[in-house]
Amino acid sequence: MTDREVDRLLVSGIELFGFHGATEEERQRGIRLVVDLDVAVTMEHAVENDRVEDSVDYRELVRTVREINRTRSYCLIESLADALADGLLTGIPGIEEISVRVVKPQPTGIGKVAWAAAEVTRRRP
Repeated sequence: MTDREVDRLLVSGIELFGFHGATEEERQRGIRLVVDLDVAVTMEHAVENDRVEDSVDYRELVRTVREINRTRSYCLIESLADALADGLLTGIPGIEEISVRVVKPQPTGIGKVAWAAAEVTRRRP
């Protein structure tokens, strides 16, 4: 047994197309978003057994992100980030803590800006 307590599983650059945004046009036309996940999990059993069943499966993380994106329209990327964090934390066992970053590349109406993002962190009670 190791002295490891919590490890991290990272999934970066999940590309989404969703009907989110502060303007009616964005919610009607849709926008491109990019999601990054930083998940705190205990990997001790997965590492010892080399079995995906003993870990948090990142494929399930991505499927859940895509499903939540499809189910509702949000005015704020902050609200989408919160919904993703809560949905992942409650829907996937083994997650101790999760940080979700939702990036909006080249947001409109604010001049030349590479991206804007919202990031939330949630912990299992």
